[in-house]
Amino acid sequence: MTTSIPCVDLKSATSSVSDSGIAKQLDEALSSHGFCYIRGHGISGAQMSRIFEANRTFHQLPQNDKEAIAVNAFHRGYIGKGASQTVTSSVAIATHPNRSESFMMMQSVSPDHVRWGSAVFGPNQWPESLGTHFRTQCCNYFKAMQALADELTQRLAVALGLKADAFSHCFTEPTVFLRLLRYPGASTADHRNEFGSAPHTDHGFLTLVAQDCTSGLQVQDANGNWIPLPPVRDALVLNVADMLSVISGGRWPSSPHRVVLNRDERYSTAFFYDPNFDAMIQPKVPPTTIAPTETPIHYGQYLMARFAQNYRYRSEAE
Repeated sequence: MTTSIPCVDLKSATSSVSDSGIAKQLDEALSSHGFCYIRGHGISGAQMSRIFEANRTFHQLPQNDKEAIAVNAFHRGYIGKGASQTVTSSVAIATHPNRSESFMMMQSVSPDHVRWGSAVFGPNQWPESLGTHFRTQCCNYFKAMQALADELTQRLAVALGLKADAFSHCFTEPTVFLRLLRYPGASTADHRNEFGSAPHTDHGFLTLVAQDCTSGLQVQDANGNWIPLPPVRDALVLNVADMLSVISGGRWPSSPHRVVLNRDERYSTAFFYDPNFDAMIQPKVPPTTIAPTETPIHYGQYLMARFAQNYRYRSEAE
């Protein structure tokens, strides 16, 4: 029997962030697998279409155009084929680089920011050949998704039995990523241990994924079985990342997940909504799997340590 991942409608009942019915559904879904689908999220079909148009348009560019904006020291730009390898996975040892390429943008940072020029605080990069249209498409989607993520941050606090604003102090200047991904179609020459994205957990607070019509995303359950998350019309995939799992006291797992290759190429759009760089992360509810004495985690340090291990461009810069 195949296990399916539940779908939560955010706009059922009263639809306020303190809606107890939605809170219960989110808690039950995330307690099981750390994953669920969400509907009623407010991202229109037109917005989805435009970001996937942008995704495909970018990846159809000549390789030289993409490499002209190769990912910079601030994790922004083009991440090429084989440029990442998930060596920090607690699930399996990655023997091959990830079979994907992507465009990465983050929140806008002003040059007068106190951290400008360090860590992830630097300029975004944009392909000149696509003009302003591509940038507008990405920024509009980014803005809509950030509003949704802010709402979810409040809903998730309520789902843990806290006040809606319980996490607000950690998101006064959130760390936000928008990644436009392309996974190639598999060939008979591919090694069986090659993945679009090898088994891993996400490093931040929450992730929201929009998928095209091609399957590939899978989540691992507590018994080690891989459960497919096929595309669901008008739904986004929501998953718990490492920092939210800590905040929940382990009640919601940051579950390992992967992307397997199939015959067709696959496009997805991943939105990562994470705490302030200097946020100190610790359980906000009684821990279930995390020791109460565990030292608080500095999110920014945790993030940069993961990047240093998993991305080739960072090791080559050292």
